Amino acid sequence: MDFSKFKSVTYTKKDVTQRVAEKMEVPVSQMKAPVDAVFEVLREIMSQDLPKLRVEIRNFGVFEIKPTKAKPRARNPRTNEEVYVPPRRKSHFKPGRKLRQVLRAPLDEL
Repeated sequence: MDFSKFKSVTYTKKDVTQRVAEKMEVPVSQMKAPVDAVFEVLREIMSQDLPKLRVEIRNFGVFEIKPTKAKPRARNPRTNEEVYVPPRRKSHFKPGRKLRQVLRAPLDEL
């Protein structure tokens, strides 16, 4: 089966809110604030001024903030000019065991 024809599916925070509301059998209007609060707290935690950070959500996965090294000899591909890229922090997500099992399943089983 050729999966290159399929477009990527995008879900928004609104979609997440609707699905949580359905799962909890409450109106969407009552779930908007709690879902917004969860994402806001995650954003605040991950925005802290720490070089390394780990947010572990059991049975889902781990969000990590990791430092990157400076790249003193990076190259601009358009101009071929050497540029300095300062050290920064990057985010990384590692899926938990249950999610990893689903992701490792062959595509024709889906």
